[in-house]
Amino acid sequence: MYKKRLIPLLTLVIVFSCLKQSQGLKQSDMRMIIGRVLSVHLQYDAIDDNISRRIYSNYMDALDYGRYYFYQSDIRAMSKHELFFDDYIARDDYRAVYEIFALYKNRVNEGMLIFDELIKEDYDFTKDESIVVDRRQVQFARDRADMVDRWRKSIKLQLLNMVSSGKTIKEAKQKLIKKYSITKKRLEEIDDSKLLGIFLNSITTALDPHTNYLDEEEFTDFKISMQLKLQGIGARLRSEDGFTVIESIIPGGAVDKLPEGQKIKANDKIVAVAQDEGEFVDVIDMDLKDVVNLIRGKKGTRVRLSIIRDAGGKTERYIIPIVREEINLEDSDAESHIKIFKRNGKNYKVGYITLPSFYADRERGKSSSGDVEMHLEKLKAEKVDVVILDLRGNGGGLLDEAINIAGLFIQKGPVVQVVSKMYSPRVYSDEDPSIAYDGPLVVLIDNFSASASEILAGAIKDYRRGIIVGGSNTYGKGTVQSMYPLNNETTAIKITINIFYQPGGTSNQLTGIAPDIYVPDITSVWDISEKDNRYPLQWEKISKSDFRQVNRVDNSIVEKLKKLSAARTGSKEYNELKKTIDDYKKKLKNKTLSLKEESDMTRKKDKEIEERYKIDQKKNGIDLSKDLFLREAFNIGCDYSDMLR
Repeated sequence: MYKKRLIPLLTLVIVFSCLKQSQGLKQSDMRMIIGRVLSVHLQYDAIDDNISRRIYSNYMDALDYGRYYFYQSDIRAMSKHELFFDDYIARDDYRAVYEIFALYKNRVNEGMLIFDELIKEDYDFTKDESIVVDRRQVQFARDRADMVDRWRKSIKLQLLNMVSSGKTIKEAKQKLIKKYSITKKRLEEIDDSKLLGIFLNSITTALDPHTNYLDEEEFTDFKISMQLKLQGIGARLRSEDGFTVIESIIPGGAVDKLPEGQKIKANDKIVAVAQDEGEFVDVIDMDLKDVVNLIRGKKGTRVRLSIIRDAGGKTERYIIPIVREEINLEDSDAESHIKIFKRNGKNYKVGYITLPSFYADRERGKSSSGDVEMHLEKLKAEKVDVVILDLRGNGGGLLDEAINIAGLFIQKGPVVQVVSKMYSPRVYSDEDPSIAYDGPLVVLIDNFSASASEILAGAIKDYRRGIIVGGSNTYGKGTVQSMYPLNNETTAIKITINIFYQPGGTSNQLTGIAPDIYVPDITSVWDISEKDNRYPLQWEKISKSDFRQVNRVDNSIVEKLKKLSAARTGSKEYNELKKTIDDYKKKLKNKTLSLKEESDMTRKKDKEIEERYKIDQKKNGIDLSKDLFLREAFNIGCDYSDMLR
């Protein structure tokens, strides 16, 4: 109830730096970790009544986001804790956490009984009724009749989805029964450590959306995404009906190198895992994270997989020994292509670079900035007319890498300004006067371009170094997180410590980076952004940093390019794309979903639209007949190249 600092800062630094957690998160760890968060968090240094309300709301959502378990009477009873989580945390009192969870477990068991009865019923898919898909708009159930009705609609929707994809109603029901038996098993696997992790994230995300506790598996995944390497067998896995299934094989990995008679194939099911000559551990119905944890391991060690394979109507069983290797995840590397683009009787040589993330592995001297520089040198040697840098779908990564890549296009100067609660704005600059590429540059963005992507795109725009093209503004994540390892560096806490600003003194936080030229892009169907998250941080404009614009772009050039682009995107083909985008947006904005079976013709039409705009450049290369956005970006690049000449 009372605003307070949890731990004096000096004591915190001394104690926290010595913290060595035993296996798993414990109550005795919580206050120290929370104190660490509050000592460095960008905006908050204490938990007050407002944050306590958020913690309560987050925790209830973490347990029952879908509103399928708690009743309104439960919420009224539990709301007595809403303003007291600050006090509970201050005195290491977590009884309310366990009290709410115990009630939740009881309600889940009641929900499973409701499911067991309703799954036996016959469902009429010709009856037109609907379900609200935005669950935050749904109140908790008034009584048992209300709860049964929402379960009935949920079951009907899930069965309808499976029947529409080709399953019989019997197969669909069996699959759903299996799903909920696994759900119940997962609930029983939540021990003290996992529950405290859920609650800790309810606290951290009450401060902002990106301050999080990462358990061992999540922290491992984070490090893999930043370094583009892991130690394991070299296969992607998925969970399906309680089985761990081989999704795909990573080229060059240990599985890919197995002799012909021992080849693992896509869709093989892993049923047991053994370490070297140890006993096999049954992994059927095991959480995918736990299976992955068993399979991953140090380079040079051996793991054995017991797999089953469906082959021509019969089941084959194999035991496959695999020596783990270091796997380099090349799928997230920067790539480049040279495309001869023909138009108006003239051939243009377009250099095209895709950058899926901002990564670095110092041990093997690999980084996104080094890779992009290498690709630029190659494109420059081929004397391309324009370079197109594609940041679509790039959710960010390492801040230093964004600064380094910006430096490949400008002589030197500020790239980003960083503000924390401890310091006045700090300017991070490119200090290297050399330029890897000084020709025409077009940067592609979408609403999935976030964080480090926005730093790079924002710097290019502020310097007037290149043209920014997109179907929408970028995501709008202008905050910076720092990772603080725990538990001998097996788990971690990720804390928002800064907000970044473009050289011109504005931040992309919430609003994103706006394109110079808007071009219809199918990704704009998904209207997502930072401002849609719970509790995003706000910002105020700061002073402009001292930098000199390159001025390879001016307002007259942008206006001319817009006019030329508008003429092309006014064609029938682009108008169809615009209509598709508008129609899908309307569907997504509709908060209710029909439970009436759609006709085969409707499903076929939706499938055709999906396939038409489905683009996999890794697999199929550049397809300008399908990727209408990229085709227009190439056209803009060629126009821009002509203007600069």
